[in-house]
Order: sequence, then C-alpha cells, then structure tokens
Amino acid sequence: MTIDHWRCPLCKKKVSTLADLPNYLYCPTCQLAWIKHFKKPTYDDTYYKGVSSIASKLFSPIAAILYRLRTGFAPATHIRLWIDVGAGDGEFLKHVHADRKLGVEISDSARYIMEESGIETMTERTFLSSYPLAADVISFWHVLEHLENPQVYLKAARKHLVRGGTLIIGVPNIDSLEFQIFRNHWFHLVPNFHLWHYSPRSLERFLIKYGFIIRAVDYWSIEHHLTGVLQSFINKSAGSDAVLHRFIKRGHSHIFHPSDVFWSIFWLTIGAPVVILFWLLGALTHKSGTFVAIAQ
Repeated sequence: MTIDHWRCPLCKKKVSTLADLPNYLYCPTCQLAWIKHFKKPTYDDTYYKGVSSIASKLFSPIAAILYRLRTGFAPATHIRLWIDVGAGDGEFLKHVHADRKLGVEISDSARYIMEESGIETMTERTFLSSYPLAADVISFWHVLEHLENPQVYLKAARKHLVRGGTLIIGVPNIDSLEFQIFRNHWFHLVPNFHLWHYSPRSLERFLIKYGFIIRAVDYWSIEHHLTGVLQSFINKSAGSDAVLHRFIKRGHSHIFHPSDVFWSIFWLTIGAPVVILFWLLGALTHKSGTFVAIAQ
C-alpha cells in the first residue's frame, strides 16, 4: 500500500525523503515523517496468544508498575468511562480506576482475552462509527503511529469525549536525540509497523486541527523512553533488532546470537550509566525518544 502524497498533510508543502532512509518522507516545517510504501500491519492470533516466556513472567511485576504510572496522566477525578484505543490484551486497562473500561482493538484474539477478563471491548470500526460514548478519558498508548489514517481516530476521539474530557497520547518522537544518533537502529523506527513518526510540533498541529488543545507534554517516560534508549544502544552495538523486546514479548521468536547476549548484558551493567545519562539529556532538552501529550 502507498501513502500517495509528497506533500505534508498538515502544511501542504512539498516534502523530500529522509537522508539515509529513502523509504521515509519528511516535512521539516512540521517535523512529521511517514513511510512511503508499506504493507498494512497484521496482528494475527499468535501476536497475543503466544505462550508467555519465563522472561515475560518475571517482567510482569515491573509492567504492572509501569501501567500504574500511565494512569497518573489522567486527572485525579472520578472517571466514569475510560476508553483505551489499541488496548491489546487489556493488561493496561486492568490497572485503570474507572466505573467503566472499554478496550478498542482490531485483533479478534486480543478482544477475546479482554472479554475473558471482564473488560468491555469494541472493534475499531465500531469506535469510528458509533454514536458519542461520553468518555472522560481516551488513551492512545503508542498506537497512533500504527494507523494508516490517524486523522479519523482523532476525529472520533473528539466525538466520544465529554466536554472537558482528557485525551492522552504516547508516541515516538522523530525530533529526538535517539533518532538523530541511531537512525535505522532507533528502536522506535519499526518500519513494518510504524507508518507515521510525530514530534511534539506535528502532533500539536494534528490535535488543533481536530479541536484539541495540548495542556502538557511529558518527556520522562521510563516505560518507553528509557527502555527505548537501552534497546537503541543494543541495536547499534549488536547490529540486531530489538533483542530484549523479543525476549520479553509473548509469542515472539527467541533466536539470539552471541553478540546479542554480550551487548545486552553490557548495556544493562557496565554501560547503564551512559544509557541513563542519555535518557536524562533527552528528557531535559525535550528531545526524548518518546513523549506523552495530554490534551482536552
């Protein structure tokens, strides 16, 4: 499939390819990048139904803490309905405090897992076409970059939020130190799944277009920014792709080379201070590898 435009969807200016990444178009005015040619991402049954590895089980308590940190971006008020778009198997929603929790998900198997846990679900088509759902909070946790037409989801989110409701969006940051340094080894590039790459500037312009105002931007994510820095260092050193992510993620192949093991251990131990300093530098300069926007 091809995104058939060489003009920025925001400012309409002509764009060019990214240096050393010719399959990406980039608008320097809006700081927005998108992939020229892509196959529509597919999430088959094994994506969510894979057997949990020992590593993923050991990581579960840490994941629970990270999910609780996510909920802190919502206002400290009574939440009647929280909608999580791209909810996966619903692990995040299990940690949400709301009268009603709704997971929007394209995958049949993921929706089944959520329903087995007692979480209400909805297909993405229903979310886009449904009557207003009166949500207090709608979240997109590293989902917007996967969508062929993110604009229609933002328009739907505007429709489904109550007046004064909160929109939370976490995405990779194309205007980051990580991307500038690691380029095709950047953990969050993921050309098979990430179709769009935003910056705080381009995301704000998209949100304004659909009636939102950004109230705050967070650059300190441990869950996505710090771990992304770590994995980018490993990618660059080992010449591999997301070995730690594949090691922990359920259902993904666990084929590793000695260099993967060596560099993973190195950056988790001796190299850890460099990783942390890089994370701090990115956050302090607002050039972090990911960011979270809170809008209304």
